[in-house]
Amino acid sequence: MSRTATVRELASHVGGQAIGDADRVVSRVASLASAQPGDLVYVESPKYADALSSSKASAAIVPDGVEPPAGMAAIRVRQPSLAVAQALDVLHPFERTFEGVSSQAAIGNGVTIGDGAGIAPHAYIGDHARIGRGTEIHPGATVGRGSSIGDDCVIHAGVHIYSGVTIGNRVVVHAGAVIGADGFGYVQEHAAASGAPADEPVRHRKVRQIGRVVIEDDVEIGANATIDRAALDVTRIGRGSKIDNLVQVGHNCLIGRHCIIVGQAGLSGSCVLGDYATIAGQAGLAGHLTVGARAVVGAQAGVTKDVPDGQYVLGSPAIEDFRRAKRALSLIESLPELKKAIASHEQRLTRLEGGGGSFESAV
Repeated sequence: MSRTATVRELASHVGGQAIGDADRVVSRVASLASAQPGDLVYVESPKYADALSSSKASAAIVPDGVEPPAGMAAIRVRQPSLAVAQALDVLHPFERTFEGVSSQAAIGNGVTIGDGAGIAPHAYIGDHARIGRGTEIHPGATVGRGSSIGDDCVIHAGVHIYSGVTIGNRVVVHAGAVIGADGFGYVQEHAAASGAPADEPVRHRKVRQIGRVVIEDDVEIGANATIDRAALDVTRIGRGSKIDNLVQVGHNCLIGRHCIIVGQAGLSGSCVLGDYATIAGQAGLAGHLTVGARAVVGAQAGVTKDVPDGQYVLGSPAIEDFRRAKRALSLIESLPELKKAIASHEQRLTRLEGGGGSFESAV
């Protein structure tokens, strides 16, 4: 459900300058292509000026250097992407889905539920768990024994939070995520050590995972992401970090504050990410590595050694100089032609060295 606001009101909210008809009312944020009268759009740079000119929107958020077309109101700001996020909060505010505890929810013994919390039908809350004020637990979600979830969180349908997990305030966990499953810990057990017959193959003995998961305030975790509990101590996701869909965080990983981990990335056990680190899509980190503060691991990179603070790495195995890595990757398509050229030169060189002809005839 959307709300309405004038251009003047939105400009005040986002810290921008109203241009044109400041009393014009808008009720929805839309894309340039789909916008209709009454909608608000935004552009990031002058390269979208033509698309803005043909848009049917009533108002636009624009940066310096972009003038709205005649008849369109505008809000001029320094960072349009931030301003549109703020405008979305006004025009499309978050709406509660559940309030109160459903009679169809399963609530264990000794559970603490804060004021205004909503527990949906078919949710399960284990013994001695804590649900904070205003937090929503959606259908089919499970919260394990002794886990704690802070205030104003949203735990979407089908999320499974194992026992002993601690989640801070204003955390969003999307559908299907699993938090606190056992880390992948096994040790090879030889037949002789277990008294089995000598021809018994080596077995993988499970190492019990008795650690915890701690997720700090303002974290968002995408759909079907998995965060394993620590073997002995803690797996920690730092304040403000954002984890995309289908991300794997192994046991004992320590993720710093305000990190970004993009879809299908995987962190092996005991990795450490410094504050503001970025792990791009489908990147993979070997175990026990440190990625420094504000470092960037590029898409599909395979990281096998530590990454210093501020470094940008790319490739598999990852190369520290990302410009060199990009040049190397750009050569992949031309490798067959290069191979043919090298083979041809080798043949000519062999003829020369073998006395098969003069230099002029060889070339």
